[in-house]
Formats: sequence, structure tokens, C-alpha cells
Amino acid sequence: MVVQAGALMLMSILSAPSLALDSGDQSLELQGEALVEIGPFGLDVYIARFFEGADNERLLELEYVRDVARKYSHMGWEEGLKSFSDSRYQRPMQWILETTPDVKKGDFLTFETKGDITAVKLNGVLLGQTDQEHVAMLILAPWVGITPIDEEVKKKLLGYR
Repeated sequence: MVVQAGALMLMSILSAPSLALDSGDQSLELQGEALVEIGPFGLDVYIARFFEGADNERLLELEYVRDVARKYSHMGWEEGLKSFSDSRYQRPMQWILETTPDVKKGDFLTFETKGDITAVKLNGVLLGQTDQEHVAMLILAPWVGITPIDEEVKKKLLGYR
């Protein structure tokens, strides 16, 4: 996720097709999607899609519509996770930052969680996996957590109309 200091985050909603994504022997169903625009000029950055399945499986897919350097993604994580300042979250946040790559237009970055297991993939290639406490919750928090960056983003990704 990319956020520039003082940037205004805007979001426009795309229609959510009826899709399912296979995850091993489980099926994840698309809940919602949104084109996320960031900055004072509303630059399109990525299309976010949120999937859920049985056994607390969740997947957030970001399809990038522009190149984004890792340093800007780090700024986004800092903004999206600023409400988690307690020291117990420092190590999990560090893992998230270390696992965040540079992305190019057309890349798919996915955050998959099942219980306490979290995997991060870029174009289907595993970048990192952990069962570290709090990572699964934190990695989805900016979009669909208790304190998301934008409640409208959360509503649309969760499929609320």
C-alpha cells in the first residue's frame, strides 16, 4: 500500500464479478474489489480484491496499475498501521516491511492468511511466510481491519453495497 505524507486517499469502486480463487483444496470467494487512488491528484495505484474462504482463510490481492517503489509502500504501511503502536506489534511490523517488494505495473501482490499463518507472494512467487503472532491481523488491517485507512474501502472490499 502506498501513501504519501499528507496525501488524500480516494477510491473508486469497480463492479465485483463473481469469482472464486482456488487455494489448495479450499475455494476462496471474491467479496469485493476497488480501484485505489492515492495522492492529491488521485493517481490510480492498484486494484484491491478481497477473498474469503472456510477455516478463516483470507486473501488480499493488489493488482498494480503503476510502478511503486518499496519505500513508498513502506510509507503506506506506516500510515495504515499507525494505530498499532504497542511494542508487541513491532516485530510483526518489521516482518511486513522486510517482505514488501518493489512492484511494477501489472504485478500481483498477494497477502494470504489462514489462522496465524501468513504468506506474501509477488506474481505467485513466495516472498515470505510466517506464523508469527499478529502478522495475519496486521497485514490485512489497513484494508479490512478494525481501524482501516478508509471505512469505504473496507465496506467495498467486504462486499457491502
